[in-house]
Amino acid sequence: MKFLSLVPALFSRTKSSGPPDRQAAEMNVRDASDIVTLSLISHTNAGKTTLARTLLRRDVGEVRDAPHVTLFNESHSLLESGGFMLRLWDTPGFGDSARLMKRLKRERSPVLWFLSQTWDRITDRPLWCSQQALKNVRDEADVVLYLINAAEPPEAAAYVAPEMEILGWVEKPVVVLLNQTGLSASSSLEAAELESWRVHLQQFEIVREVLTLDAFARCWVQEDILMDSLAPLMQGSKIPTFLQIKRAWARRNVEVFQTSVRLISEQLTAALFDGVEVRSETLLERVGWQRDDLNREYNEARQKLATQLADRTEQTTNNLIEAHGLKGQAGHEMNAIARENFHLPQAVSENIWGVLGSFAGGAMGGLIADLKLGGMTFGGGALLGGLASGIGAYALIRSYNLVRGSDQRLRWSREHFREQVKLAFLTYLAICHFGRGRGEWKESEQPQHWREVVDEVTDLHADALDHLWKAGVQKDTQPATLSRQSRQITGDCMVALLERLYPGVDSAAWRA
Repeated sequence: MKFLSLVPALFSRTKSSGPPDRQAAEMNVRDASDIVTLSLISHTNAGKTTLARTLLRRDVGEVRDAPHVTLFNESHSLLESGGFMLRLWDTPGFGDSARLMKRLKRERSPVLWFLSQTWDRITDRPLWCSQQALKNVRDEADVVLYLINAAEPPEAAAYVAPEMEILGWVEKPVVVLLNQTGLSASSSLEAAELESWRVHLQQFEIVREVLTLDAFARCWVQEDILMDSLAPLMQGSKIPTFLQIKRAWARRNVEVFQTSVRLISEQLTAALFDGVEVRSETLLERVGWQRDDLNREYNEARQKLATQLADRTEQTTNNLIEAHGLKGQAGHEMNAIARENFHLPQAVSENIWGVLGSFAGGAMGGLIADLKLGGMTFGGGALLGGLASGIGAYALIRSYNLVRGSDQRLRWSREHFREQVKLAFLTYLAICHFGRGRGEWKESEQPQHWREVVDEVTDLHADALDHLWKAGVQKDTQPATLSRQSRQITGDCMVALLERLYPGVDSAAWRA
């Protein structure tokens, strides 16, 4: 028993710890009470390091699809603000939990016995890793973030119960995070999955909250929800410290959101100012005679507008990627756009069309395909309908894609502008849900309900969007006025999108 009494002292420090004042000085904070520490724990190969990269907005550790890739407790600064720090420990995964539990149950002081043993990290890596993780929780954590692979149902995750019992002996509050949930589903389906895990985990008193936070597809809104759930778990001097950290975290996310609103509104405003000079029809051309020269002029105009739209969309996408702390560019691995051959699909940056095409559905699909061809019609139906009427190219442009503004220049039609708005919002959703842990930005399949939500929000704001478009085609509209109106309607729509995807969130701070 005398030996056991020495165990807490022997194992009270991890490899990176030291006296509180020295440790605080090394981290640019006043003292240890200004540091809130989260320990990221899970069964092995559940995606801890991947989630750590997503939360940190930078690459750390090693990510492989193999057990026990992380062998040591690794400390990272999640956020530093005003002399306060939020620290995250990425720990080795628990392994062979059932065997570990059997051993622990034979001991009078299970945790002290387990931490006092010398486990070989080569010959008995599962127990060695489990020891490192448990030691970190006991000595460092204010709150434990326990990551679960939600790809399997609760009843199939047999490792959860013994690991929760082991963590219960350490008596630190636990927030469970559901990872590997797959493509984002409708809010009702996600709520049902979340509730099934909450019911399953309510038997463990240490579990204070269960949240969805997929390392591949989380959104910053979910990070704010996590911060809200952590606040009531703080104790003593950590309470005011965490409130400062929480405010700084939310402020950073809002700044990125407002930057996104600005970038998208600038893209849409520029589209409203797009226009190409074309001559008026002669009488013969109007009745269908001698239209070759005029059709050639219209084709050149539509290709010029399509090139401008494609370039602008690619640039905005790249800027959004950078603003969200991701790597990669929309045209990263592709050849430069060959503007002189823009009407050929293979001459267009395939990466950007992959990004755009992954959202295509309904009229959107027609828009994307048409842009790749340098055309302006909305899909096969509109094109065939125009051809059947026997009117010709100008009728197609006028009826479906372009209109003459009050300055007589050819501009995007109202319908075409609406589709550009939808495309911009879908691009934003894809980027703000792209976890850094996935690596460099790349296009991927997007959930159908995103398109449904985007359609719903743009329909609700249809009058405001139409008013914006109408102001854009008027030659006397001041650029500053149009920019201000675009910023307002873009922000309103993007707030509404996130409110529908994450019901119940407090969005008051998101508005400029």
